[in-house]
This record gives sequence, C-alpha cells and structure tokens, in this order.
Amino acid sequence: MSTDSIKDYLTEIGRFPLLTGEQEIQLSRQVRRMIELQAMEGERTKEEMRAIRRGQRARETMMNCNLRLVVHIAKNYVTRLKSNGLELMDLIQEGAIGLNRAVELFDGTKGYKFSTYGYWWIRQSITRAIDTKERLIRVPQHVLDATYKIAKMQREHLQQHGRPMSTAECAERMEMSQHELQSHIMRNVPHSSLDQLVRDDGSPLVDMIVDDHQPYDDSLSVEYCEQLQLALSFLADRDRDIVASYHGLGAPKKTQGKIAEELGITRSAVGQIHDRSMRRLRLMLTEKR
Repeated sequence: MSTDSIKDYLTEIGRFPLLTGEQEIQLSRQVRRMIELQAMEGERTKEEMRAIRRGQRARETMMNCNLRLVVHIAKNYVTRLKSNGLELMDLIQEGAIGLNRAVELFDGTKGYKFSTYGYWWIRQSITRAIDTKERLIRVPQHVLDATYKIAKMQREHLQQHGRPMSTAECAERMEMSQHELQSHIMRNVPHSSLDQLVRDDGSPLVDMIVDDHQPYDDSLSVEYCEQLQLALSFLADRDRDIVASYHGLGAPKKTQGKIAEELGITRSAVGQIHDRSMRRLRLMLTEKR
C-alpha cells in the first residue's frame, strides 16, 4: 500500500474520538451482554434483540476509537519484517483482529483502561502473524522474544561502542551459554526461496548454488583472480580476512561460527560484514568489466 493510502487511512480513523473511562465501562457492558445473548439458545425477545444490536454498535465504536492504538503498535514491528510478504497495513489488519478479541473479553468494571488490556492482545496478534507468515519454521513465542531481545542488544551495543558485541559479552548479558546464544541468533536468520530472482536477467537463486559434483571451471581464473585480489585490497583488514576465510581464498574454508569464534564476535556480525563486503566487491568487479 502506498504512503498516500496509509495517510488516508490514518485520517479516516482519526475522526473517531478517544473514549473516556466511563464510556469504556458502558460500552464493554453492552458488548458482554450481546455475547451472552448470542450464546443463548431458543427464541429471543424484542428487548434482547435490541440489546444485541446495541452490543454490535458498542463493539464497532470501541474498535473504531482504538484503531490508532493498533497503528501505534504495528509501527513498532515494521523493522521485524524481513521480506515482502507483509507490510504495515497487513500488520494493522492483524492487530485489528487482536483488538476485536480484546473488545469482546474486556471487563471495564475491573478498574483498568482498555488500552492497557488491549495492548497485549494487539501485540500478540501482530507478532504471531509475523512469525507464522514470515518464517518457514514455527518457533515458540518465548524463544522469539529472547531472540529479538538479543538482536536489539547487539544493535544498541554497536551504536554505543562502535564495534559488534562479542559472543561472550552477549551471552553474559543474557545469562545463557554461548551455545544457547548461537542457537537463538540462528533463529533470526531469514530464509530465502530457491526460486527467488536475484539477477536482472531473471536468474533464480538456485542457479547460483555451486554444484560440488561438477568440475571447477578455471577458464577465467587468472584474469578474474587478479581483479578479485585488487578489489580485496580495498577492504578493511578484518573484512578481507572474513571474506577470504569464508570462501577459502588461499586457505581452507571456514564456517561463520568458526570465524566468529576466532574474532570474538557473533555469527550474525560475521554474516553482516561478509554481505556488506561482498556487495562492495561485486560493485568494484562490475565497474572493472
């Protein structure tokens, strides 16, 4: 959805005023009465039918007047989207489902505001939608919460100290073993479809995977290696070492985990440095052709 469409949506929901505590209590009573009557069997009286209609209007009013809360919460989760599968409006729609559930269960006579109660239901609906639709493998919510906490801690540490947080530091802060920490970090790695198009000519990702059973073609190795060595010289020492170790340039290949252990940083930091360096190398090699 375009930015203009989102602005139009925000303008539309902004027409509904915020509810007072007394209004929330009154509306919640009407909604709960409606649910009770709908669950009853047999014929309903005219008064009961009117109560059901009042409850439906009350539910609609509570929904409309709290959609701004849904938008506010949804915006906090946009950064978790790792693909084009979901957008902000998708999160808002998922949050509205949680809002509807909160409206039906809210009891205003218990003394707390609806926004406090509804926040949990909206948040749960949004996070479950992200984890269900963006992930190929279902992961328990409490595990994902810890994973997101680790990622946030790593970002804040990098901004404050100008360097990635080491595995040992992160594990100590999270009060878990380094093995458990690495397990959490791996769960935050996005999955990609093998049919995903990765080149302008429409080549899928699967075509770029090296077939170990095919003989190595070194017809362009001399010229290409010269260009590659020149491009590598423009990288920082650590970036160059990570690329060389990961691809086995001049030495046996190493996994991200092994490189991270040797450098004292996390596997995600190694992956980020590698991806950034490879983009620079591709750009430099393309310019030299």
